[in-house]
Amino acid sequence: MKRRRVTLRCRSLLFFCCLRNDILMTRKYTKAEAIGIVVRCAQTYKQELDGKNLLFICTDKHKKTIPIELSFYGNNYLHLTGLKAPKSENGDIAVELFANDFYQKCLDHKLSQTDFDFAEDGTTHMKLDVLPTVISKNLQAKMIGNYDSIKPRLYTEKVAGSTNACIGFVLDQDMQQYVPNTVVKEDIRELTAKTLRVIAVYRKDLTAPIYEELTYKAKKIDFSTIDFPERFGYLKLQTT
Repeated sequence: MKRRRVTLRCRSLLFFCCLRNDILMTRKYTKAEAIGIVVRCAQTYKQELDGKNLLFICTDKHKKTIPIELSFYGNNYLHLTGLKAPKSENGDIAVELFANDFYQKCLDHKLSQTDFDFAEDGTTHMKLDVLPTVISKNLQAKMIGNYDSIKPRLYTEKVAGSTNACIGFVLDQDMQQYVPNTVVKEDIRELTAKTLRVIAVYRKDLTAPIYEELTYKAKKIDFSTIDFPERFGYLKLQTT
């Protein structure tokens, strides 16, 4: 047990050192540049993800198929940008109200430099660097995995992405849905103990009964041989 604690501590220290180095090497954005990025990405988020469910059909190393559903709402967008609410005079921040207001200002092209602050730890710039690449109809995700909590600086539960950037998700206890809560500029393989390969992604409105739109299909896979989960068996004909 002692050896395990030492190993965990070493891995945590290594993570912090790598993160600090990444922050130092990342381009530093001005507030004007940040506004340009988050306003453009908000339009894409509205069109491609807001009010949608994404279904990822994944396979593990034993070729077993595993479905993962992710849900997207307008008030999730703020958390992907890394921007923070400016503190009020008494130091209070109404995060939920700010998240909705922030998103609407982005959509209306009315976001100003006094409406937000950068995170003090420098991670905002890393998120802004990759935000345009992950806001899409399939998140540009080639892999998904459970977040390895050995990296204590990041709070999230599932991670979807690639070797360059990822989106993190947490389970909303009220809705029992996984919703996005962060963007990370990092190789997904460094954030998870093991990853699943994404072989197909489907999209639907949150209120729609079934998935009908295929937004990603992996190459060189004979989908006629894939054993789709029973609940989503109807998608096999659509994919082959």
